[in-house]
Amino acid sequence: MAGPASQTGDRPTYLLLHGIGLSHRSFTPLAKALSASGDTIAPDLPGYGATPTPDRPISVEQYAASIASVVERTAGGPVVVVGHSMGAQFALELAITRPDLVESVVLAGPVVDPRWDNVAIQGALLAADALTEPMATKLMAAHGYVRTGLPWFLTETREMLEYDTHERIGLLRKPLLVIRGEYDTIANEGWTEWLASQVAGGASRTFKGHSHNVIHSGPAEVAEAIVHFSSRSERQL
Repeated sequence: MAGPASQTGDRPTYLLLHGIGLSHRSFTPLAKALSASGDTIAPDLPGYGATPTPDRPISVEQYAASIASVVERTAGGPVVVVGHSMGAQFALELAITRPDLVESVVLAGPVVDPRWDNVAIQGALLAADALTEPMATKLMAAHGYVRTGLPWFLTETREMLEYDTHERIGLLRKPLLVIRGEYDTIANEGWTEWLASQVAGGASRTFKGHSHNVIHSGPAEVAEAIVHFSSRSERQL
């Protein structure tokens, strides 16, 4: 778990929420890039990384409630929450249900586009995306998937598909930035732009030369965009 460190002075705290099958390791390069401007909290969520596998499915809403407890214990104030893939669902739900804990929201490679809301299609899109990821990112993801195990991965894929991102986004009342990699097959440009358009002042950005795991493959570029976004959002509040 990277961090945690309390918010001090004008330094923001970035809460980094990984996607399905992964762990805080997917955010290690980005956490380092963000450390110059703020503090980071990057937990291994239940069932992933170093945490034990739960004995029952965990919904997005339950994950968000658990994450809220982490923020209450570790952050000195509202956080800039950055969620990747399924982690984007956790970030969104946290911001909706506990707006007091969230300053602004960054959704990276968000899921699930309602046109592709079944396990088979999501699996095919993930496989296609893997072909364009750099080797270091492939190895990071493979390590996470093996450690997670197929049963828990499939269990939580069903929870991911049950969550209505396309409905819940309309309830968000925080500044929003939606990002993706140019070759991301899971979060296509139309989907990310639509999500951003559902929030007043929402913005979207595509990073050239990257894929679904842009947070891992393009940490410097992504960090720069997040810092610019969060500082601008703070001035607007």
